[in-house]
Amino acid sequence: MLKEWKCVLVSNHDKVGKTIEEWEKEGWRLHTYSCTQRSIGAEANHYLLFAIDKSKKVPASVKATANAAAAG
Repeated sequence: MLKEWKCVLVSNHDKVGKTIEEWEKEGWRLHTYSCTQRSIGAEANHYLLFAIDKSKKVPASVKATANAAAAG
């Protein structure tokens, strides 16, 4: 089985759980989670690595967010 992998950056910790729920509803499974912070008081970045069978797709809400960020 060939898997597809997507790394999703979530900059607000309040959105981590919702992001995981959205992706898992679309068939993706959380593989790893990591959080980084440059210095005390700085914004933390949350990285979610998802895996899926190649036949599944990215959630529509996530596509819209990614497209807006790329255009931004």
